[in-house]
Amino acid sequence: MMSSISYRCTSARCGYAAVLLILPIIACQNGGTRFEDSPIIDRLLDSAPQFVVNTDIKPERWEATVQVGIPNDSLIMGRPGHMIVIDDSLYISEEFGHNIFAIGADGYISRRIGRLGKGPGEFTDLNGMQYSGSHVFVKEMERVQVFTETFEYVDSFSSLDFLLSTFSISPDYMFLQCPGDPRGEDWMVCARSLSPPYHWIPSIKLLPNLDIPNQTGENSNTVTVSPDGDRIALAYAGFPYIFIYDDRFRHLRTIRFEGKQVQDFQTSDFPAGVPVVGDALTRGFVPVIKFINSRYLITRSPESDHYIFDLSEDDYRLERKIIFRPLNDTEDRRNIIANDFLLYKNHLYVIDPWEAYVYGYPFNLE
Repeated sequence: MMSSISYRCTSARCGYAAVLLILPIIACQNGGTRFEDSPIIDRLLDSAPQFVVNTDIKPERWEATVQVGIPNDSLIMGRPGHMIVIDDSLYISEEFGHNIFAIGADGYISRRIGRLGKGPGEFTDLNGMQYSGSHVFVKEMERVQVFTETFEYVDSFSSLDFLLSTFSISPDYMFLQCPGDPRGEDWMVCARSLSPPYHWIPSIKLLPNLDIPNQTGENSNTVTVSPDGDRIALAYAGFPYIFIYDDRFRHLRTIRFEGKQVQDFQTSDFPAGVPVVGDALTRGFVPVIKFINSRYLITRSPESDHYIFDLSEDDYRLERKIIFRPLNDTEDRRNIIANDFLLYKNHLYVIDPWEAYVYGYPFNLE
């Protein structure tokens, strides 16, 4: 177990979703820590315990032992995007593509699902895939399609998602970008019913839009829900914070990153003095978070470091800081930059959209 610090703030914990309006934000910009002058931020900094993560600890290097998505005859996968597992089959979507691939136990592609188009069962720009235990939900830029476990088309509904990481499923709800203009709404993450006609749940609204210059991804975000639905993790992509809530939307704890990685965080890769306009050209400090089971939460930092947290205890703890390596990378030349994670049997599978395959790593933290 890696060393870290946990402490409790003096104020009472947050209540329900309305209290989420007071969210703490601390960001780093161009090498210096920036504190937003906001009573809203100050109040939530004192509203729940904070778990402080030291980013300066030395990471472990994990080398892949298996790879999946291997071409089979004419079936070749493009850039991998997201993963789900149903029974003993692994399904991988193409990043902003129009196919989903079924992977057999031998790691080879066994089936291609979908084709280019806007009709039922057709895709144009895949950017999310979730499995509820009975149905598969596949997200595109303009809609979510619903399928059976065997990928037979069931239904679809409109969802104009500009903030692409806002998509996760609990046993009861589907969390998506709130309806309307993302810059005109008060809230960023809203919930829909998992049952037809997939209505919005008006009382569940998380992560308020921030009335600050949007130069570091403040108003883009990511959300993930534990498989049993008892924990929700949310983050503004531009800041070194992860907010943990329970299934009644009470703020339980804030995970806060500190150290040189936070201090040195650059919001863009542009040379000093070149202005950054909009979200598309900025980097996120917490671009990916994922519950890999009901105990472990994993996140990727701006570099190639990945942090695994054990949330099974009330005080939380950091289990590992990891750098993932591809299979047989004997020259130690490159790191895996994860876009999605999936725990399947005794391996943690990791997607890097710039890799030809999906890599698996032995996972035995239990």
